[in-house]
Amino acid sequence: MLVSNSPSPARRRPRCAGRRAAGFTLIEAVVVVGLLAIVASIAAPSFRSFIGTMNSKSVAFDLINDLTVARSEAIKRNATTSVTPVAGDWAKGWQVLDANNVVLRERAALSSSLSVGSAPTTGVQFRPNGRLSDDTDPGNLAWSVSSSISGVTARCVVISPTGAARAKTGSCS
Repeated sequence: MLVSNSPSPARRRPRCAGRRAAGFTLIEAVVVVGLLAIVASIAAPSFRSFIGTMNSKSVAFDLINDLTVARSEAIKRNATTSVTPVAGDWAKGWQVLDANNVVLRERAALSSSLSVGSAPTTGVQFRPNGRLSDDTDPGNLAWSVSSSISGVTARCVVISPTGAARAKTGSCS
């Protein structure tokens, strides 16, 4: 019979003896949660203006997209198309209409913190060649998208007589 010099299993010392157990204590977890709450309360005001900026950018680019779609549809269908505000108010949304007043695309009302100013009240029309209709007032081809949230820069959507739309930062003045 072989006899081992190692101690019996009952006498062995556990390997982790003298070492701390892995993990976090309750106090450490509470301190981390407290620090996160402080950092979040400091960041919240700037995050609000960030969201407002993203909302105004989104509305400006949605409008550019719909103006581009209307122009494209006018060329594709070889017919007049238009982009008109819902109930005469751009803040209530807008529609892209074909020559028979069939709605091709519709945007919902804007959030209450956003407003659209200095926009064409009757909308814009694109001729079959993609250019703006002669009825469109060339002096009023800009939409100012602004927010009531402080720290949010306004966006201006401008459309040229050729029908190309673009956005710029700042007011339309």
